[in-house]
Amino acid sequence: MSKIGDCISDNEHFLSPFGLGNYSLGTYTNLQPTVYYFSESLAYSSLAAYDGLVTTAVLDPLFANPLACLPGETPLRCEYRVHQPSVAIIMFGAQDLLFTSPEDFDLHLRRIVHETIEAGVVPILSTFPGNLERWNQSIKYNQIVVSIALDYDIPLMNLWRALYDLPNHGLNADGRHLSLPLTSSGDLTSNNLLRGYPMRNLITLQTLKTVWQNALY
Repeated sequence: MSKIGDCISDNEHFLSPFGLGNYSLGTYTNLQPTVYYFSESLAYSSLAAYDGLVTTAVLDPLFANPLACLPGETPLRCEYRVHQPSVAIIMFGAQDLLFTSPEDFDLHLRRIVHETIEAGVVPILSTFPGNLERWNQSIKYNQIVVSIALDYDIPLMNLWRALYDLPNHGLNADGRHLSLPLTSSGDLTSNNLLRGYPMRNLITLQTLKTVWQNALY
């Protein structure tokens, strides 16, 4: 499994605790086989997920890690070559909202999906949490994500909707980043699921379970 996206994905709170054995599934024990299956990659540091990454950058060799990537290789293709995942969790929008037009966001995200499929990787698109100061614009960009998933008939994880009913829509005080856990981000019990990162971890594992059982067997 590969993580493709910006700082919300390149974060110690996103799936990493499950790869490091620091988690509690609570009532979601049916997710244990999924954690076991993907365990080696849950805490893996992706070559196509880092702070500030936008859709144009992940397709641009200038933003590739020169210590791991081949000359002229994009971060996306480098990640797929080095890691050789079966599935990729792809989430963009939080940064593109600030720097990319809706038309270019649509174009570049479609190219990311196309290249993922061409690499033999199952793309799982995710809506992004949103920006409280640009809420209507966030909805517009997330609608683009949904449209692309429908057009390509690929899995969609609607993170935006999962966070919607949480306090502050699952965002921290800056209105842009996911809220941190009360205990740990690998704790999927009680009130901890009212926080952004634990909720994202829960629905990501649920999505991986569904894709693993229905598309990877």
